[in-house]
Amino acid sequence: MTIPNVGLCNTCRARVPAEFFTRDGQTWIRKTCPACGATESLVSSDAAAWQAKRDLWSYVPTDPQHCTLNCDCCQVDHKPNMVFLDVTNRCNMNCPICIATIRGMGFDFNPPMAYFDKIFAALAKMDPQPVIQLFGGEPTVRSDLLEIIQIARKHGLRPHVTTNGVRLADEDYCRTLCEANVQMRFAFDGPQPEIYERLRNNRAAGPKKLKALENLKKYSRRRQTIISCAAWGINDKYIGDLLQYCHDNRDLISDIGIIPLTENWDEGTFDAASHTTMEDVEKMVQQAIEGVEFVPAGLSYVLKKPRSFFRRNPRSETLLLAGVHPNCESITLLISDGHRYRSINHCLKKPFTQAVVEVAALCRKIEGRLDRLDPRKFFQRLRGQLLIVRTLGPWVLGAVRLGRVIAEGIADLIRNRRARRSGAASNLPQRRPRRILRLAMLPFEEQHSVDAARMESCKAVFAYEDPDDGRVKTIPACLWYPYRNAILEKLSAKYGVVRGNSPADGAAMNANVPAPQVQAAQVNPPLTTATEVRPQ
Repeated sequence: MTIPNVGLCNTCRARVPAEFFTRDGQTWIRKTCPACGATESLVSSDAAAWQAKRDLWSYVPTDPQHCTLNCDCCQVDHKPNMVFLDVTNRCNMNCPICIATIRGMGFDFNPPMAYFDKIFAALAKMDPQPVIQLFGGEPTVRSDLLEIIQIARKHGLRPHVTTNGVRLADEDYCRTLCEANVQMRFAFDGPQPEIYERLRNNRAAGPKKLKALENLKKYSRRRQTIISCAAWGINDKYIGDLLQYCHDNRDLISDIGIIPLTENWDEGTFDAASHTTMEDVEKMVQQAIEGVEFVPAGLSYVLKKPRSFFRRNPRSETLLLAGVHPNCESITLLISDGHRYRSINHCLKKPFTQAVVEVAALCRKIEGRLDRLDPRKFFQRLRGQLLIVRTLGPWVLGAVRLGRVIAEGIADLIRNRRARRSGAASNLPQRRPRRILRLAMLPFEEQHSVDAARMESCKAVFAYEDPDDGRVKTIPACLWYPYRNAILEKLSAKYGVVRGNSPADGAAMNANVPAPQVQAAQVNPPLTTATEVRPQ
């Protein structure tokens, strides 16, 4: 049976009917709770831009919907592209905006290897296998992090590490991770120390992160992804500097995701200048680089089938949270002219938004024919490649400024070869700089504005063991926060806490925070929504 949209009551977090409405050019969500009455939350500061993504996607809000945010009842297999896994809630920073550490949670979560072995064994049975993001807290405070990574690889998984990067300022430690060929999502809000003083209450973190990135550039054999947090009045005026830094280090940085500052902190612990939404961060980028256009990132999934005929893995592993809703992730492409990043429109004869729609239509047109071919077989793979080239080739000739692309590409190639010769003389890793940067807006933990329609097909989840029945289950990423504390506290009691395995132990990792009582701070009422991970 089709049901109305559902959201979380701002007061009691109950699942209640929800609807979007426009006020003063902004998009809001209203949740009507029988116990608490109506509560409202800002979804977007720009209702026109928010709606334009739905129009571009051809999304119909009255399409049949079945999600109630009660995942334990629906048992939907999300077939996630990306799985996050909390490995600890210890941290070597003390950010006032963070809710994922001992300080904010009230107990110590640092499980032993047996827990991870069980989780990875279950995740390895997923088909297709997802990318694993080791999360926290701060994963690098565990001196056994490499052992966790090895267990994941033993099960055939591809583990990445989401890190604040501070410990990578230690050159020996950074070299060790790089020798293990670890892929990272590195938290970097900008090069200016004042950003970290305002956003993280830690001015010294800025120079440490810059040193860590220098170490990565020195030792990493692969390019890495930057994840930034952005907010009005904090680092909006520095977005241009951040993107220029990414350009100057584009042999190391291939992708960047920007997360709007999400107001999940306790009242009185942090003061934001104003609420920041996805469309606000898009405007920050547009102010920094002329001509930038954003499109729903989910539209990129039309390339999954064609990509499978050219690459073994047809999915992105480095950036996207895998949003499959027009108001989830948005994305743009930036292209280097050799000196700075410019909008991809610099090399197109038509607007990026129009180009994306046309490419999506062409890919859908040949999807049925590609479905009848097996990209694992040489001749069928070749037939698929020829079909794709015949279909997209004429469009490329008519839509791309090939002369500009080729001329700037040759000039860039010459500069890169000179730089690589210099790097070879100094024994630096040889990484070819990319001309194109993928830049995405990533929503995360927005429980105040989350709605069932956006969660119904979510492909980014958190994995955990149910402490009561022992089964490995998942919860959509943006809905993990309301459940997390109660689940992880029980798991901590079940498995115990590994101590003495980090540079500084326990609550001390949270920058002189007094040791907490082992009792969860119940920010929200305990919830048990989950989707069991079952073998395919």
